[in-house]
Amino acid sequence: MNIEKQFETFLLISKKEFNIFVKDKLRNERIFENRLVFDRFDQDNEFKLLDKFLNENIFKIEKIIKNFVNNLVLIIDKKHDIKIGISFKNNNNGDILAKKDFYDVLKLFKNQIQENYKSWKIAHMIITKYIVDGNYYDNLPFNKKCNYFSLDVDFICFSKDYLRNIENVLNKYHIKIEHNLCANYVRNCFKNESIDLFSMSQKIIDGYNLNEIVLVPKFNKNKGFFEKFFNFFS
Repeated sequence: MNIEKQFETFLLISKKEFNIFVKDKLRNERIFENRLVFDRFDQDNEFKLLDKFLNENIFKIEKIIKNFVNNLVLIIDKKHDIKIGISFKNNNNGDILAKKDFYDVLKLFKNQIQENYKSWKIAHMIITKYIVDGNYYDNLPFNKKCNYFSLDVDFICFSKDYLRNIENVLNKYHIKIEHNLCANYVRNCFKNESIDLFSMSQKIIDGYNLNEIVLVPKFNKNKGFFEKFFNFFS
């Protein structure tokens, strides 16, 4: 395994703490974790504190992994997100339900969100309901004739201004955000499992929720199943 792919770095930002965590994916073990817990959250100096926190930890991590930290997974546990739901019903005229019909609808949804919510960035895109001719499915039954099919999709988005402030701090350390994750969404996917937030987040990135369209940034050259079809770059 390429050493850069061997280690995954997570940064949690909440009103209670900053937490940076590094996992060795090859050995499936934690190799570094440090937290800054707030007695009182200082919103006015949040990004100065973040800069100081990273300065105290990034070089320690790089010394341990003997490599640069080039990207990380950002987990946000604060009220800087909105959830937007979209529904769509399509007349299929008794034709066979093709994958292209499905892909076109999802691309249309994504484009609508980007056009109408320009100050927000999509973090999660989750299909919450599939209905074909009045019947509910866990996923769309392709190669089946139908008259109608419909989809319900939820988008969880973060404020672009807030993300930009975080990116400006990370840029000082030449670090890019590989994934933006909403902590509440991640936790809700694992309500009945007693695992830590970082392990949950790794599973989400790896495709745990089969109804989530996984978004990757443009600098990530390794495209998953959905990206190959939809080109869903964040």
